[in-house]
Amino acid sequence: MTPSVPKVPPRKGVDLDQPWHAADPIPAAEAIASDGDSAWALWNEVSKQHEQKFAPTAPMTLPPGHRELPATLGPGERAWASTVPADRLPLLPVRRPREALFTLDTAMLVARRNNRVCPRPVRWTEFFAMLPPRKTARGQYLPPAPATGPAWDVTPALTKRLCFREHIEWAERAGMLESVMAFMQSMREDEWLHMGED
Repeated sequence: MTPSVPKVPPRKGVDLDQPWHAADPIPAAEAIASDGDSAWALWNEVSKQHEQKFAPTAPMTLPPGHRELPATLGPGERAWASTVPADRLPLLPVRRPREALFTLDTAMLVARRNNRVCPRPVRWTEFFAMLPPRKTARGQYLPPAPATGPAWDVTPALTKRLCFREHIEWAERAGMLESVMAFMQSMREDEWLHMGED
């Protein structure tokens, strides 16, 4: 014989602070169904009640605490000055920033034309000498050194290309992109290292 499990009588009423037992009914929300018109009327009524909490507002013409508008307003009071419609304001000339003659993308197009990697060592050293140091709180910060000298023979072409790209980006941040472009465009094709060359 199996032992009998004592039955827990269901509790009457809903008390959410009490633990739930298996015999308790599952709580369900009470839903009130209504047609579209009555629901819309109910929505409008609730909306009106909500809007009544806010008093109608009007723009201020004088700063608070002043009997009349002073001739000169302080910095904190300028927000309260009377305004003028935009069509009555005098037109001021629009200053547009000077567009750069070259961008980093155009410089990279020149540097990669004909499958170029970087300038050959003599020209790359001249290019590197053009780059100014960057000033920081700890002193001057120099651009990364080019892969010239003994490093030239052991550095892969892709690494040389990435290093040269860093130099071009350095020049762009320093505002020297135009002079760098003039230098690159003045180079003969045999002064460049190309992919697959030594």
